[in-house]
Amino acid sequence: MLDSLTLPLLPTLYGERVILRGPRDSDVDDRLRLPIDPEEEDLYGSAWRREWDGRRYHTREYLTAGSSSSDPRAYAWKVEYDGHCIGSAALDVNPEQHSAEYSVGLFVAALRGQGLGREITRLVLAWAFDVLGVHRVELQVLASNNRAINCYLACGFRQEGVRREAELYPDGWKDFIMMGILRSEHAAQPGIPVTARVEASASAPVVGSQPA
Repeated sequence: MLDSLTLPLLPTLYGERVILRGPRDSDVDDRLRLPIDPEEEDLYGSAWRREWDGRRYHTREYLTAGSSSSDPRAYAWKVEYDGHCIGSAALDVNPEQHSAEYSVGLFVAALRGQGLGREITRLVLAWAFDVLGVHRVELQVLASNNRAINCYLACGFRQEGVRREAELYPDGWKDFIMMGILRSEHAAQPGIPVTARVEASASAPVVGSQPA
């Protein structure tokens, strides 16, 4: 039997263009500076629009209340680009099963389609496999979100199944694609960087250091 994974504090991950870090007060201002984009939010797999139009999620009170988690298994990064927060990434770890569930989203529409999602995903995968030591990372994505699916495929994920009519949206039931990547598959990817420069948060010991 494998021992449970040791869970360090949230690290800061440095890529070529983005930094994945913990939350700052200015992140809320960056988010509120842009109008909410319900259709794009739907593509992340957020079915909140059937509850309301989403504007309640676009308030300082809501964003401040949800800015941190006390669960050591939940790693939630803010994505910084050019000095501003542009989105978030998360990894929910099951330390007993050596697995994790991944999610990512960018709220700046002008920056989508520029390869930032791939850079973010590869940073998180490099840390998850090479530092944390997970065996598997999985995710689910709205079946109509072709841009995200192509991003995940480019980062080594494989399609594993479909959750048919899994969530109810304003225009009907939606399918979700289940995807996963194993540690051996991540290590075997040709021509794709699999390392990231890692720094601990201010209150954490250094958990790993690798060249950019």
